[in-house]
Amino acid sequence: MVNRKTFTFLGCSLTFFIFGTMYCIGNIMPYIVSYIRLKDNSITIPSMTIIFYICMLTFAMSFPLSNLLQKRFRAKKCIYIGSALYITVVYIAAALQDRISVIIIYGVILGLAIGIAYPPALMIAISCYPERKGLIVGITEGIFSSGTFFFNFIATAIVNPKNKKPVEYTVNGKTEMFFEREIAENVPKMFLILASIYLVVFIIGILLIEDIDINTPQNNIPNNEDKTRNNDCQDSHNLDCMDHKDDGNISKAHTHFHSEIRSEVHSIHLEIQSDLNSDSRSDSHSDSHSDEEHDHINNNENGNRQKAQNKKTEYKRILTLIVNPTLNLTIFQVLKTVQFHQIFWGYLLSAMTGLVASASFKSIGIKLSYDDTFLTIVGSVGSIMNGAFRPLWGIFFDKTSFKIVYMVILFTQIVLCFTFPNVNNYKAAFLIWIVILMICSGGHSTILAPVSVRIYNREAESKVFSIFMLSVGISCLIVYFIQVNATEYLDPNIFFYIVGGLSCCSFISTIFFTEILKAPSN
Repeated sequence: MVNRKTFTFLGCSLTFFIFGTMYCIGNIMPYIVSYIRLKDNSITIPSMTIIFYICMLTFAMSFPLSNLLQKRFRAKKCIYIGSALYITVVYIAAALQDRISVIIIYGVILGLAIGIAYPPALMIAISCYPERKGLIVGITEGIFSSGTFFFNFIATAIVNPKNKKPVEYTVNGKTEMFFEREIAENVPKMFLILASIYLVVFIIGILLIEDIDINTPQNNIPNNEDKTRNNDCQDSHNLDCMDHKDDGNISKAHTHFHSEIRSEVHSIHLEIQSDLNSDSRSDSHSDSHSDEEHDHINNNENGNRQKAQNKKTEYKRILTLIVNPTLNLTIFQVLKTVQFHQIFWGYLLSAMTGLVASASFKSIGIKLSYDDTFLTIVGSVGSIMNGAFRPLWGIFFDKTSFKIVYMVILFTQIVLCFTFPNVNNYKAAFLIWIVILMICSGGHSTILAPVSVRIYNREAESKVFSIFMLSVGISCLIVYFIQVNATEYLDPNIFFYIVGGLSCCSFISTIFFTEILKAPSN
């Protein structure tokens, strides 16, 4: 029989699936712009790509608000709030007819809705299977990125079922591509149908989610067969929860599922040193049987060595998550570290490439005269591959280092950016290049939280992660202004050379990156 943990995780997954449709903005934006153009003929598609970037920015910046709500309400109520706001926005979007209202409603408020519900949903999902935290995070990240795959096709089928191509219009002396009136007028119907589907899925998901309070010592959702074991462990479990109750930051869930590992590091490290010293002494005096001089060594030498070996293996595994376990830095000391600036400014520059691939692939394809169905396939395949590769990026990170993974991402982006203008006239190449850029964007998102945990101590890691997320939000606005200017005054292909050059800057900086922090000088 399926237990409550499975139902709860399934419910959280359904909410992630719908929230991930924020990436549909890149696919439906030409439809929205064509609809608004019926009332405002000065609008252009490049100018409205700001909606996606603003949505990403408000999503990143609303995590602290979500944390405040989690302190006042139960986790499930926070998901209620975010889901209700999300549905409301999509329904209201059906009535919007001017660019400002679309930017505010579908950009700012949509990102806010997702940012409110995402952290508590993630925390509940993790609490279902605390012994498989990494796998759960990878799965939920993948589901979040996969919702676009299905709803891109649904949106296109509603608005443009006959796969008609956009036609040319002149705007401010320049040629722009827009869909005709008969297609554009289907946009309100699209929003109403999508909102109704979202509503049904949200209701099912929320009904499946176990109603837990994240501010109480309850960290796991008990099964009937686990109640006895949970009662036995209640005292130690409560202490662990109290340790995390006042973290007050955007990665509260992330801090929770790494806290036990952090507490183990010091004790395991000390035990390993003690056991290794004991073993070396035992080897040098094995002939004289002088083991009794060291009262901390077991009589069974083979068992002792096996124990030490097991601890070394466990310690090595833990160090893939925490590199500086004994270095406690305040947030102000963190801001002074070279590693912080290498990641923050590196992400600010390199995240632009994946963002423009997600937000503008369709407007770029329209200018290249690709049909609507093909561009929908490009966006959908890119979305599903983005989600499918996120767990793999996480595994790659765990087995290597941030430096290696990030340099692989950057090198791939650089090669694609400098070659895309030469191959984008070929359908197959256009699809492959855009999809790989979206995969790289997923890699950016996946490794950012783990590197915050691996490098910094528990007191600072979540605050650092929130600042790192802010760099992505700022990158959204910068890439928008660069893109608008590049497409208005320069050949559109120049934009890819620009973002490729910015990724080169991040690549050079990352060459000198190390995860080992120096102790702050007093």
